[in-house]
Amino acid sequence: MTLHTQMAPTATIARVQNQFDRILETSMNTAMMPVAMPQHGPIMPMLNIYETQDRIFVEAELPGVPLDDVDVTVVGNQLTITGRRTLLIPEEAAIVTKERGSLKFQRTVLLPDMVREEGIRASMRKGILTVSLPRMNTIVDRGFPMA
Repeated sequence: MTLHTQMAPTATIARVQNQFDRILETSMNTAMMPVAMPQHGPIMPMLNIYETQDRIFVEAELPGVPLDDVDVTVVGNQLTITGRRTLLIPEEAAIVTKERGSLKFQRTVLLPDMVREEGIRASMRKGILTVSLPRMNTIVDRGFPMA
């Protein structure tokens, strides 16, 4: 089977317009915006922290980063996530568009409480790293329901 395609004269303009629309839509969606935008780019990785009576959970967006390339360190009540993503392109391939590339990242955050080293768990699912940290002391005074 032979497939022939011909680009319409307006295709280039439409492609630029679509990309511009995508940029505007993303900038209007605050859920897609990084928490802070320093000079060198967005803070990476973006994350959420939530807590229960006995654990603190940190979820970090790490698309394309295998768990083996992530290091999680806890010192006191500081959590540091360090890692790298490597762009793998076959030698015989040529890049047409490159919006994601190789990168190294490090993010340090203060946790709302001290945690115990034993019992820390990390897992990766669909590009989301979840770190579960047991609290040093169980809390009952932050509005959590009593067990």
